[in-house]
Amino acid sequence: MGYFAYLIGAVIVFVWSMIVQANLKSKMQKGAQMRAGSGKTANQVVEEMLRAHDVTGITVEHKPGNLTDCYSPKEGKIYLSDTTYGQSSVTAIAVAAHEAGHAVQDHENMLLYEVRQFLAPAAGIASRVGPYIVIAGVLISAYAQNSSSDIGYTIGTIGILVYFVAFLFYLVMLPVERNASNRAFKDMKEFGWVADDQLSFARTALRAAGDTYAVALASSAITLLRLLAIRGGRGGRRR
Repeated sequence: MGYFAYLIGAVIVFVWSMIVQANLKSKMQKGAQMRAGSGKTANQVVEEMLRAHDVTGITVEHKPGNLTDCYSPKEGKIYLSDTTYGQSSVTAIAVAAHEAGHAVQDHENMLLYEVRQFLAPAAGIASRVGPYIVIAGVLISAYAQNSSSDIGYTIGTIGILVYFVAFLFYLVMLPVERNASNRAFKDMKEFGWVADDQLSFARTALRAAGDTYAVALASSAITLLRLLAIRGGRGGRRR
């Protein structure tokens, strides 16, 4: 991927990211003003969803802050943020059901979820370290361009393989998040946690949240292609 093509791709992803973030913020704020038709709280929804799927041993706790909602499999807890815990808005219900969806995935030993959990610890490190290793390989190749050694190319390849771990994480994370949202919507509809006329809005809100992971995947893919271009071909820098 040439630099100009990379630049265009990066700009497109950046603009897309801004649109997705604005759409998500708008949907979440609007949903926070809508009281769920059932009048149930996010905590009650989590408990009902877990019970419906025979998931036991999970507790619900408050985690101060905004967007701090998450499921912690190691702790066996679902954390709900200030705008979710004890709230009965459509947004709170959707977010809580989504996190409960992750607990159900864990309980059912969903393959992609297990893969995501396996990759998660290394993904953050790989995304930061990989590009630097590639750059180091390029610098070594430039320094030893008259040498017959492929050490620079090899180091660059190692860097790409390291970053590929992060790319795989994002690749797996998108369907996992979509699946958790689909589970949440299915149960919201089945158990009537939100009114019928609120279902379409809840679905679009969940979709908007999932779009953020699509953006992350696209960004990671562009970075991976750029790293491949920076490394170049074997011996490509030699004269």
